[in-house]
Amino acid sequence: MTEHHGDAPTLVVEDVSKSFGSTRAVRSASFHVARGELIGIAGHNGAGKSTVLKVVNGSVPGDVGSVTISGVRRSATEAVAHPEHLGVRTVYQELALAPSLRVDETAAVFDPSARGRRWRSDAWKSLKAVLDEMFPAHGIRPGHVISDLSFARRQMIECAMTMVDAGRPASLVILDEPTSSLDGTATESFYAYLKRRAAGGLSAIVTTHRLNEMIENLDRIYVMRDGRVLGEHVAATSSKESLVAAMGLAEHEEAHRAPEAGEGPSLTRAVAVANAEASDSGSVVELVQQGEDGAEERFEIRPGEIIGFAGLEGHGQLEALEAVHRAAARRPGKRGRDRRTEHLGVSVVGDAAYVSGDRGVRGIFPIWDVAKNLSFSSLKRPVTRGGLISKARERELIDEWYRRLGIKGAPSDLITSLSGGTQQKALMARAMAVHSSLLLLEDPTRGVDQATKGDFYGILREQADKGQTIVWYSTENEELRNCDRVLVFQVGRVVGTLTGEEATEDAVIALSFGQRTRTAQTQDSSKEEI
Repeated sequence: MTEHHGDAPTLVVEDVSKSFGSTRAVRSASFHVARGELIGIAGHNGAGKSTVLKVVNGSVPGDVGSVTISGVRRSATEAVAHPEHLGVRTVYQELALAPSLRVDETAAVFDPSARGRRWRSDAWKSLKAVLDEMFPAHGIRPGHVISDLSFARRQMIECAMTMVDAGRPASLVILDEPTSSLDGTATESFYAYLKRRAAGGLSAIVTTHRLNEMIENLDRIYVMRDGRVLGEHVAATSSKESLVAAMGLAEHEEAHRAPEAGEGPSLTRAVAVANAEASDSGSVVELVQQGEDGAEERFEIRPGEIIGFAGLEGHGQLEALEAVHRAAARRPGKRGRDRRTEHLGVSVVGDAAYVSGDRGVRGIFPIWDVAKNLSFSSLKRPVTRGGLISKARERELIDEWYRRLGIKGAPSDLITSLSGGTQQKALMARAMAVHSSLLLLEDPTRGVDQATKGDFYGILREQADKGQTIVWYSTENEELRNCDRVLVFQVGRVVGTLTGEEATEDAVIALSFGQRTRTAQTQDSSKEEI
């Protein structure tokens, strides 16, 4: 793993506590990071991870405790206007790029050394050097407008800007869910870059719910629960199971564990077979594309199926999901629920609810409380009576989804006061509460803890059993094993289909690079609609 440089730690956190009103977010947290060390902080949503790191970089003052960075000690109660002057850089879970700026202009905002007539090109040159090394296939250009970029590319820019030497190089980087929207290839290249920088003395703190990433790439892992640091684990000798157990989430993990090979037919596969046999019900979604031989290829998604969209980042999965949404939005009037509508080669029967992966821009209403964010899409049904909002029905709906998804915080709390994962739960609840015929999910578990993921998978299966059709785009190929079938995309086309159990990381990547699996070949040769 990383070779540490010297004995002087880059960071020492001692007895830090932080409360927000009656909520104790952090309780007497203590930990340290050596020079050139990569550490992780693991814990469920609301465990206090993001809060303690904001106290470390000084963006949020603590109540008690102290923080020492590169030998300079300060009280945790002190806010810091410019943490970069201390050699601290941070990538927040909620991205902070200005959507109207170009990429080169954004680079200049983060790089005060870019001055003079060539400030845009100089700033872009510095950013590009890091991007090319961190994400070799990034595809980002200086004239791209931030709002036109995918969430993954915006995340790449934030990660790269953290590493640009803008006058003072960073000694400590804090990375809050830095790979939450990146695919496997981009994630691998990101950690390879981080390890090279650590060998030169850079220290880093990473929080992520992708526990395998921590185990494979970091030195030590601290576990937090309910605001406390419970202990530390050597990453190389840890397992996902041991970390889950340390966080107190083992029961959830076991209850919702994806089936291993050889365990026999799963509930997921049984439902898929039942739906395939019920062909008289027709399809809810139909994707049409031109085959390699020029013939038309059709891919059907039937009622009650959970279908995953997978492949390398930027190969058309997200565009296909959005095309399904637009096709559903074209349905004519309230009497047109069962009519088929079309958009860009996609036809849909019924209405759709959409969960955006970019909750900060296309998800939450930041000036509203949790209750309004959750119930907003249900104002037509089911919380209205005689054209007026029924407070009793609204209360029942909010209570139901608070219970089903384990949402923390009061319904009257401002949505932005909650952790990113808890905000995502509210968005999932909002979409599922309207009981649409089609549920579209854009990386819905980004920033969500392992226990909630397990609960969420179970709820999706319940919804599918009731006949709702679910189309699910995810950057975590592992969780697509909870789907009935997975459509793998390459350069905007579906190149193969895997059953849920077969949708391993290796299988998805193989299809993404054009290596046909036995399942895909069999389906192609049979010429049957899927």
